[in-house]
Amino acid sequence: MGFAVAVIPTERLLQAEQLSAICQASGADVQLVRRQLQAFGLTATSEVARLATMVRFMHEDQARLAGNALDLESVGKQLVESYEEMSLLYTIIQNMTVQERPERFVVTACQELLKTMPYAWIGVQFADDRNLLKSLSGRLLVSGETGQPAAELRQSARQLFGRAIPDEPIVMDGREKTPGNVTADPRAQAPDATVLGSPTLIQPVSADGTVLGLLIAGQKRMPEGEAAPPQVSSVDMKLLAATATHMAIFLENAALYDDLNAMFLGTLEALTASIDAKDRYTCGHSRRVAHLTAQLAQAIGLDEYTVGRMHIAGLVHDVGKIGVPEAVLLKPGKLNGEEYEWIRQHPEMGHRILRDIPQLNDILPGVLYHHERWDGRGYPAGLKGEAIPLVARLIGLADSFDAMSSTRTYRSALSRRQVLDEIAKCTGAQFDPALAKVFVKLDFSEFDRMVREHQAQETAVSGQRSAAGEQPKADSRKLNADRSAKEAA
Repeated sequence: MGFAVAVIPTERLLQAEQLSAICQASGADVQLVRRQLQAFGLTATSEVARLATMVRFMHEDQARLAGNALDLESVGKQLVESYEEMSLLYTIIQNMTVQERPERFVVTACQELLKTMPYAWIGVQFADDRNLLKSLSGRLLVSGETGQPAAELRQSARQLFGRAIPDEPIVMDGREKTPGNVTADPRAQAPDATVLGSPTLIQPVSADGTVLGLLIAGQKRMPEGEAAPPQVSSVDMKLLAATATHMAIFLENAALYDDLNAMFLGTLEALTASIDAKDRYTCGHSRRVAHLTAQLAQAIGLDEYTVGRMHIAGLVHDVGKIGVPEAVLLKPGKLNGEEYEWIRQHPEMGHRILRDIPQLNDILPGVLYHHERWDGRGYPAGLKGEAIPLVARLIGLADSFDAMSSTRTYRSALSRRQVLDEIAKCTGAQFDPALAKVFVKLDFSEFDRMVREHQAQETAVSGQRSAAGEQPKADSRKLNADRSAKEAA
């Protein structure tokens, strides 16, 4: 605590013993001091009380102004901190969509924290929980420079899970817990945590009392112009806690979405598999077309979400065949005009079946128009060129490739070279030239693996039927307007 002292010199001070004592104590010449005081002008004794009151008021005003300046500085600092927090949370919330990949969301959150907080790195170590965390289980995602090998960092972070308590931060500031240092966290003194650096702040990401991960702000940096060592602040804790809360909500929603999406895709696959199973020669056709459609969509640079939608479109492209009489689908001989018309109707029937499902609205054009041709000679609408929706052009290529690569009653499967030659031959007539150019350069190793898998499944099913004494069904033909690119040309 400090004191302010004001001295008002009068005539009496010049002759007072106190002045001599003061000068002697300070080593000043008393005569010189008297001359200087006289030069300043001495105050009349009668004016001392009035001047003292004025000086006191001036001092109080000055102290009040200084206090106001400190208050303004504090308010300004709080506003900056609040703005940073709101900006950070706004950016994080913007990315909290079920379409966003969990990994991408987590990395974005770490990057935004790194922009806001003066730490060397921000990362998240996830728990080993495949059911709740799916692909994130056990992973360490980091933004910034840790200065440590990833394996050592991961091991140290994982060992802290045994000490983590939901919603309670761990502060690693290098201080030992002593009677005079009650803020030091005993959980942060473990040898296995020292590799994370100091000072470091760890905030559990928890849901329903379960720690899903550890959000780590590592190695706080010293602010410019400050000599004192950096310390974890309450603002740091607040930002990390708010981010951890939003991250937990996102992870829970993402897990639910993954479960619902898996159930949805499983239902679609079961539906399309039941249609493919009607014809032994088209076993696995829809799944292979879905794979090729997604692969081509990725190759032309479509985003990950759209690639996933293209996969679903390829999966359900032939769903309309459920409305085609089995006698037509399984007829071993040539189709007559009426039967052929049934086949031509399957895109429109598929569209009618799926149009009342809101989640499939964006892929309906693929179901309806996948038999259109680049030259306008396709069906059902005779669309031409880029008037054909992109999803339909993607499926059209994948569908024809699989048809030519599969054995049919009227021919054996064509060789890979023959199939690619046929696609090149029909480019600009049946197929989009730009897409065909990309398609022929795809890696078909996964497609070939799927073919082998589906052939093994069909062989197993045929063996079971024979063992049960069932008569094999007559060989069917995948009769449609362009059952192979060669026929369609």
